Amino acid sequence: MKFSELKESILAQFMVPQGNRIVPFIEGKPGGGKSACAREIVAELKKQFHIPDEQIIEFNPSLRDPVDVLGIPFKHESGTHNVWLPPEEFYNLRQGVGPCALIIEELTDAPMSMQNPMCRIILDRWAGSVKLSDQLFIIATGNRVEDKSGATRMSTKLGNRLRCLPFDEDLNDWVDWAKKNNICDVLIKFLQFQPKLLSDFDPTRKTNPTPRAWEAVSLIPTFQGKNKEKLFQALVAGDVGKGAAAAYCAFRKMYMSLPDFSELLANPKTYPIPQELSVRWATVMKLVDLIAENQCSQETADAALTYISRVPADMQAMAVRELYRGEGKKRLVASPAFKHLATKISKAL
Repeated sequence: MKFSELKESILAQFMVPQGNRIVPFIEGKPGGGKSACAREIVAELKKQFHIPDEQIIEFNPSLRDPVDVLGIPFKHESGTHNVWLPPEEFYNLRQGVGPCALIIEELTDAPMSMQNPMCRIILDRWAGSVKLSDQLFIIATGNRVEDKSGATRMSTKLGNRLRCLPFDEDLNDWVDWAKKNNICDVLIKFLQFQPKLLSDFDPTRKTNPTPRAWEAVSLIPTFQGKNKEKLFQALVAGDVGKGAAAAYCAFRKMYMSLPDFSELLANPKTYPIPQELSVRWATVMKLVDLIAENQCSQETADAALTYISRVPADMQAMAVRELYRGEGKKRLVASPAFKHLATKISKAL
């Protein structure tokens, strides 16, 4: 299931009466976006149910001990027996606090000593001696055993308490997320051009191109000066591996060096279409950016769309989809050139 399907279905489940008794377990490859999906769902719950920040807890059982669930024993004031002092995380989720949320991170990395207390939290809603809120929402995430990332076998009794949902990376979902989270625009266009590199996980490699790794690439600063391209590529390789880094840096260099488009816009019906696929794609995407700019005139938008109508139909469709995602939608619909382009696309598809 892709990001948008998981988010929609889990939220729908949580909204029905007693829907919070179901605990979804989002399982997928490392770095795919499982945690981001869980956090977006909780963010929606926070708005819907006005959950305060202190009642939204992320708990990683693989980094904790059973005492972090059961609490610490100390002598009762009567001196006749011990009582348990609960940890702050679960005390904040106790019965009576109202709506609250718990994200259990990397559940499959947890040893059996931590899987057992998780069973009682998930099904019975008890953390040691603390009764948890009847309005508690729980989401769990974890990696697959076959990816050799440290995940262990989940006990059958724990698995039986969960709704196990596979997470599959999806380019369109990722692009929507990336644009909301200030991911480098050139990087987004590269992955649209090379979608297989969004998630190419191989457990035999130390570094892999994954959505999480590409997010890190987006944070690499741009270096100025001679021979800085090698430094940039080395940093990218540190996140996604040498092969993906070489492909991205080659695309980036080509994209950043595209000429001024004044001649193209002046002669959109005759200006040559690049033969090299990557250059053609970069040209179209730069035109999409131009149309979406606030200062772009309708005349300029019409010229850009006229040029786009001359590239292959699949690339036309991608360009139109990108415009519908951005600020260029109103200008797009108002353009006579778009009507011609839309007719061509519908016939081709």
